[in-house]
Amino acid sequence: MAEKLLEVKNLKTSFFTHVGEVKAVNDVSFDVYEGQTVGIVGESGSGKSVTSMSIMRLIAPPGKIVDGQIIFEGKDILKLSEKEMRDIRGNKISMIFQDPMTSLNPVFTIGNQLIEAIKIHNKVSKAQAKKRAVEMLKLVGIPSPERRLSQYPHEFSGGMRQRVMIAMALSCNPKLLIADEPTTALDVTIQAQILDLLKKLQQQLKMSIILITHDLGVVADICQKVIVMYGGIIVEEGTVDDIFYNPKHPYTWGLLRSVPKMHLGLKKRLVPIEGQPPDLLKPPKGCPFAPRCEYAMRVCLEARPPLFEVGDGHRSRCWLNHQYAPQELLEKVKAANE
Repeated sequence: MAEKLLEVKNLKTSFFTHVGEVKAVNDVSFDVYEGQTVGIVGESGSGKSVTSMSIMRLIAPPGKIVDGQIIFEGKDILKLSEKEMRDIRGNKISMIFQDPMTSLNPVFTIGNQLIEAIKIHNKVSKAQAKKRAVEMLKLVGIPSPERRLSQYPHEFSGGMRQRVMIAMALSCNPKLLIADEPTTALDVTIQAQILDLLKKLQQQLKMSIILITHDLGVVADICQKVIVMYGGIIVEEGTVDDIFYNPKHPYTWGLLRSVPKMHLGLKKRLVPIEGQPPDLLKPPKGCPFAPRCEYAMRVCLEARPPLFEVGDGHRSRCWLNHQYAPQELLEKVKAANE
């Protein structure tokens, strides 16, 4: 049985602007086990990236972690000093950011940036750090790594820059890797290569991964557990099979309906989710998805549902899962999803 590596409990992160408090993450809880890949999906603005930045404690003013616990290896990292956090960040927990061009410093060589990260966390000589940097570039499939160390980010393609970011993130053998939309800026062929690389490296290094993406195809390919976020909260959580074959939340249904199903060979119109995400300056009293939901009831507008247990490890935040949900509405839902 795998050990629990990360425990996020009742996390609340807000941004305090001149017009008010933006509740970007509002009472989010989930676990990550050793060797597990957890996918976090949802529209832009749903709170995915803010959750990951909170775990790294990289929320800058006017943002602030308001409440909750982030327990990593038995310690609440929100209670650690900044010096203690620097020992964890980039060492035990690493992150691959969305855009490799803005994440790499354009005025320093790739070698300088890789070697610096290795020296800081491993307390080794420059020669040892350089040797490790060459090994990491080889590991992520970059040809002629010794020569590439002296080159600048603009001399690499988008896919190669992303490989450098992966090498940098993995250079200290982290126990947890947070990948924030690592394939967004890449073409489909390079995306597949990066995902294959992540899967291979995870097996070699026995690490856990939190993969943040809006691409459900990516999630189906490499994740074991899926968290669906909307309006700063978790609306559904379960295994890949739960989410793809037995989803229980209308928002998850909407996400799945908007994905092309090329393997079926059917000419079928994609169905977008009508409406706009909620205003997190003034979060709705009830379910944040209710204004866009075709199955919304009065209770959905008046009270936020809890996360109902709908299966073994499968939870959904929807009043349709309550035992008193109207039978005629449940029949309508069943007919629409057959």
